[in-house]
Amino acid sequence: MKKPDKKHKKVLTPADYEQQIGELTEHLQRLQAEFENYKKRAASERAEMMDMAKVSVLTELLPALDNFDRAAAHLPEELADNNWAKGMQYVGQQIWDIFENIGVHKFQSLGEHFDPQRHEALEYIQSDQPADTVVEELTPGYEINGRVVRPATVKVSKNSNDENNEGENL
Repeated sequence: MKKPDKKHKKVLTPADYEQQIGELTEHLQRLQAEFENYKKRAASERAEMMDMAKVSVLTELLPALDNFDRAAAHLPEELADNNWAKGMQYVGQQIWDIFENIGVHKFQSLGEHFDPQRHEALEYIQSDQPADTVVEELTPGYEINGRVVRPATVKVSKNSNDENNEGENL
């Protein structure tokens, strides 16, 4: 067996050790920062995926919820004290409570200035309201965490000078 040649082995000085420690410390700090950024990015991506899943499910449920609300709004007076009807109202309220808990909100449109990001105009009509004001809401709009899931379908006031386009459908 051959013994290692001691002539070619570099002797490290304390300054060399200090430099290596500094380099390794910097490398470790960079790795820690990269890992923290990765964790933040992964959490953000998970939150975005959850929002997309909520939007997908909500989009499917909204027509049924709209019909439920329409039916509840037309409850015959003679059924106002009916236990079954009261139970259905509680179920509707429970659904809304669940939606509120996951960040779903119905937004107000009536009287608001028309915003194509939040409203879908189905008709422009003559009104005593200023031009481009929502004067009737046909279906409500919904948002989740400030993001519009479904725009409200609305009727919008038009400029009174535009009388030849009365009741213009879009």
